[in-house]
Amino acid sequence: MAAFGNGLNGECSKTSSYLRLDRSHLVSPSKSLILSCGEMDSVFKEKKLEKIAVVNLSGHYLKNLGNLSNCSALKICILPRNYITKIDALANCPNLIKLDLHGNHITNLPDEYFWSEMKCLQILYLHDNIIGDMNSVKSLFPCPSLVVLTLFDTPVSLVPRYRHRVVNYIWSLKALDNFVIADEEVIEDCRNRKKFKALSPYFFIHLTVPPQTSSWQDELKQIRDLVSTINNILAHHSAVLILQRWSRGFLTRRKLRAASAAHQQKGLPSKEMNAELCSWGIHVLEDGSIWAAGSSNKQDDQCSAVHLEIDKNKLNIKLLETAHVFYEWSSGPGRNRSNAHLKE
Repeated sequence: MAAFGNGLNGECSKTSSYLRLDRSHLVSPSKSLILSCGEMDSVFKEKKLEKIAVVNLSGHYLKNLGNLSNCSALKICILPRNYITKIDALANCPNLIKLDLHGNHITNLPDEYFWSEMKCLQILYLHDNIIGDMNSVKSLFPCPSLVVLTLFDTPVSLVPRYRHRVVNYIWSLKALDNFVIADEEVIEDCRNRKKFKALSPYFFIHLTVPPQTSSWQDELKQIRDLVSTINNILAHHSAVLILQRWSRGFLTRRKLRAASAAHQQKGLPSKEMNAELCSWGIHVLEDGSIWAAGSSNKQDDQCSAVHLEIDKNKLNIKLLETAHVFYEWSSGPGRNRSNAHLKE
């Protein structure tokens, strides 16, 4: 019996040795490697480590960040399918807009101070890692501009009510994993119809489609397209944003009617509104002037008019709607939805 036990222990030790990761082939990114895989924001500049804007080191058997800590101008950092365990060295890269770390060996994220300095970071891919502590994810809440986050295929994604907790930790977030965040994931006891229901096909989006190239222009275009797609989904499938848009339109039309009545009392010609644009806060009057929502005069509470000679038949209605939705997103700190009654 003892011999059998010794044999079993020997087999277990052999198996554990086979499973032990051999890190002898792993490398640290050198200056020459970063320069060869990096791109500048202008092709006319000489490549320098401190001027690199985009770097793609996907699948390069990296064990740490090495000389990446010297890339102070880095904006797009793509490091998937490596063996990285710590990312604290990226504290020297506060200009990051996109950070892709999926498929690594990260167990814990840096502290709150690290993320509070990442004021430009919008996209963070952390899926397929070993992150299991929800408190580690909670440290992301000071990141002021974070819009997209992925954590699927990690132990923390198995925590009960995982999505609701992450969404309410990071108020600027608009998309988690492969779904845009719905109202009922933010507001307590919110129940919506199918069109507005969380995790419905209306909110599905491909977040992690790998880019064909990693040039500065291509990466920026991909980020713009992704954010624009998310905003478009929210504009049409967020009941709160739809109600807010219609409320602003109603208040603006009421102010315009008051202004029109004041004109009639003074004997001035009346101005009729173009109702097709009013719902977006853009009011084209018959005399060619434009009235914009939110441009009220604080002294007399009247909307101011900006007179432009335009041809209304040539107005691109869809373009005006897209520009108005983008302005609403870019001018605010995050989603313009109520957070007054959140679940813990």
